[in-house]
Amino acid sequence: MVARRSWGQKASTRPLRTCRSRAALRWPTGAAKIVLLASTALLEWQRTRATRLDALFDVHASADSASSGRRLRTQEVNWAITVRLSGEFQGFVRDLHTLSSDCFAEWACGGNSAARDVTAEALTLNRQLDRGNAQPSSLGSDFGRPGVNFWAALGAHDRRTPSRQTHLERLNEARNAIAHSRLAELHALEAAGYPITMRTVLNWHQVLSALATTMDVVMADHLAQLFRRDQPW
Repeated sequence: MVARRSWGQKASTRPLRTCRSRAALRWPTGAAKIVLLASTALLEWQRTRATRLDALFDVHASADSASSGRRLRTQEVNWAITVRLSGEFQGFVRDLHTLSSDCFAEWACGGNSAARDVTAEALTLNRQLDRGNAQPSSLGSDFGRPGVNFWAALGAHDRRTPSRQTHLERLNEARNAIAHSRLAELHALEAAGYPITMRTVLNWHQVLSALATTMDVVMADHLAQLFRRDQPW
């Protein structure tokens, strides 16, 4: 059995198991500032993962400003950002699932550390997120393990979820087509209204950020209601 870190122990880059973290939202000048709670998985998406994506957006801006070979360079950068965006979102989703599983195990097993470790391990064992893309079916399967009807819960929280789910499916299709050099599939996506341009990539990034926030809230609500406790984050 793989040893599991406690919530407060540092992972490779930052502590991902801390159950409660505060994230301040930005508001217009003069407006009251509201502080909301977010999981460390969501904070990682909004900070470290966003910074890595911003670096690629800067590369795109540099490629776009050059004249010679501009179209080829921007296309290659758009493809690179698409693949990276898919990967960073999968990283967020995996972090949130692990955090939710650890919280579930901690609350279900109380002070029994051996039972807690076994339960947490079972919730993450052979999960689809470790073997494939963060596609809707994988999310529904893996997040269903702690007992949540995942996409129905997200849809109940935000009516825009079905549209965002479709965007996630198209992003994964684009990621696979690029990674496996299937140009016909990229042409099909373009014909369907999803050309791999910077506008499309930026829209996907915005959609995934909204989806990530909804996921974060839904999982905190589910765990709190299931165990009749305060929200874990």
